[in-house]
Amino acid sequence: MKGIKLLSDWVEKADVFLVNAERHFSEGIYWLTCFEAHQASELYLKSLIIAITGSHPYTHDLGELIDVLNAMGFKPSSDVVMSCELLTPHYILSRYPGKHSIKYTIDRGRRCVEYAKKVVEWVKSIADP
Repeated sequence: MKGIKLLSDWVEKADVFLVNAERHFSEGIYWLTCFEAHQASELYLKSLIIAITGSHPYTHDLGELIDVLNAMGFKPSSDVVMSCELLTPHYILSRYPGKHSIKYTIDRGRRCVEYAKKVVEWVKSIADP
């Protein structure tokens, strides 16, 4: 459903997060790669929700954002849904090491960038960036 115009300031920030995720991946800073991939996805999803409703849910859970869009009639692929589910934990885990922390590796960093790109491309397929 092209014709929905995403908010340019949200898209600009999201794009910076995605570029930085790729840069940090190439620099071997995988925890930051995963956080930035999450942020890029979150900002794109929220930009779409705001473009349609004028506001957004106050959450960092990408699955909740997908649920909102699903309830509005947008049907993301299972790949997009799974990408959101797999990115969501990195909002917290990447920033707060502790007993539940995970190891941030080249493979995890690569996957997070791929997941973010799936989410971003899905949003762009619906709306005009």
